Amino acid sequence: MARKLTIAEHRELEFLDKKLREVSEPLLRGKTAAIASALVRSKGELVSDEQLDEIFSRYDEDADTLKGAVLQAVLVEDDPTMGTYSLLQPDDAYDEDSDATVSGGSDAAEEDASTPQDGEDPTNGGEATDDADPLPDDAAASEPGENDQDGAKGDDDANASDGAGQSESVATAAPAEPAKNAGNHDSGNHGGPKRLADVPYVRRGGPAVNEVREKILALDQRFWMNGWLLSHPGAYTLYERELTGINEALSDGTFSGDITRRQLAYQLGGDEKFFEYGSDGYKLLRALGMEDVIRHRPMPRADLVFHAPRLRHHMRVLVTENLDPYLDVHDIMYEEGRTTILGERIHAVVLGAGIVVVERNRLALLLDTLGADSVEVLYWGDIDRAGFDVMLRLKSVLGDRYPFKPFVPAYRLMIEKAMERYPDPADNEETGQTNVDVPDLSILCDELREEEAAYVRAVIDGCRLVPQEIVTRRDL
Repeated sequence: MARKLTIAEHRELEFLDKKLREVSEPLLRGKTAAIASALVRSKGELVSDEQLDEIFSRYDEDADTLKGAVLQAVLVEDDPTMGTYSLLQPDDAYDEDSDATVSGGSDAAEEDASTPQDGEDPTNGGEATDDADPLPDDAAASEPGENDQDGAKGDDDANASDGAGQSESVATAAPAEPAKNAGNHDSGNHGGPKRLADVPYVRRGGPAVNEVREKILALDQRFWMNGWLLSHPGAYTLYERELTGINEALSDGTFSGDITRRQLAYQLGGDEKFFEYGSDGYKLLRALGMEDVIRHRPMPRADLVFHAPRLRHHMRVLVTENLDPYLDVHDIMYEEGRTTILGERIHAVVLGAGIVVVERNRLALLLDTLGADSVEVLYWGDIDRAGFDVMLRLKSVLGDRYPFKPFVPAYRLMIEKAMERYPDPADNEETGQTNVDVPDLSILCDELREEEAAYVRAVIDGCRLVPQEIVTRRDL
């Protein structure tokens, strides 16, 4: 069993988790709470390279990325020769008199939460550890503070846990605005919490709490194996209908994966928004560590325009910076049924709309919905400083997850037409992009002939532009 954290350590864990989430890619943010917990638990006065290697050894291909985030956000180099670091400390934003709260996801819960031990019956006053991690993000529930007087008002049964009648459950979180799906939910829990953020952490319980825990242990073990649901039995009471529906689907093997998130939620509990991002249902699954168990058909993001005629195991996706080339490629694929553009196999086309495609991890989230086993990304944009900047930033955002390269045949065609029209690169249209640094051009120039590469460098150095629109549908 993991050792109990002090209130000060809980605060430090929350602070480190917040800092790591700020610099981590969205798909890795679920791991930051566990990393913060490991840092807090392993450190003495300093953290060593050996300790960092041990912490990140469990993260396989994500280890280097996560370690980079830690070095960037929460470690201060102490002695380069010894390979030691000091941890960034919480600032004065913490109220020293307030109760400690812990934010974290299911990864941290797996490490710190109480799980049934050998010879221990969690339904018979079994004690859940103080380190059972609360809800991720804003759904965190308060841990017990030294001066808690009110107890867990949201769970009357917990008040009967001691012979002296003194509650050992923690206080519920302060009332907040209704959850996204709270308006449609009616579990019959009229006297208890109305949303997941208000469900208290229960260390021990009386007969009523133990009865709920018996129902929890009757579910598929994936519901309670990380200990979170056993230490928050009020969550079961609040969402018993949905949890039992999910349990039945797991038992029957009815998660086919061919219906959408909303269709699945409606079938399981009658509330089609239960699994929406940010909803109580979504946060509940994260707390249980079951996000990947609930299979459904992913929905494409509506904020990127794209065309993918059919599903393939391996897909090559062309991202175009501007609308006109997107429409040309779209029409060729839709009207003519072609999958070859300038000699390259293309299975889908996405309108990047300049910098939009880089923001908020939009492209990666879209590619996840395609259902392909592997996806290769080709990029085609203007030949100017801004166009190269977008291409390089997109490559960085996608990282190693998706192979990425420029759509070289289209760039060569652009250069050929520009050289024919303006033999002197300086005659091309001015851009005024003097405030944009000259980017690394090797990503494209290394794929070009020497004279083509020289022309591109002259265009960029002179703040000129060769637009995508120099190529028309007839050229493709």
